[in-house]
Amino acid sequence: MQPPIPFDCRLQLASDTHVEIYWFQPNGFVRAVLGTQDGPQCAPLFRYRVLSGDSIELIGSDGIIDTWTNIRVESELLHAESKGEPKAFRITQEEAAERGPQQ
Repeated sequence: MQPPIPFDCRLQLASDTHVEIYWFQPNGFVRAVLGTQDGPQCAPLFRYRVLSGDSIELIGSDGIIDTWTNIRVESELLHAESKGEPKAFRITQEEAAERGPQQ
């Protein structure tokens, strides 16, 4: 099943306080940067699993860390619900230099 998210793009949370940036790859992995603006941040590597045409799970070393539902893309934004709350991510094409080594 095709995941409801774009590959090889940067998905950046539209927020002034929280940092959530994701790069989904076709091989089932997603790179992330998570944290707060002007605060601590981390850069984990997760796996993802497609649940349906509009839902995915993000999986870390301790199991499922998040589920995105009702995913839809409108223009340059990806909308989803996470833990019952709406989120919007700006979609930008990734530059070759940002991609790093191919996995």
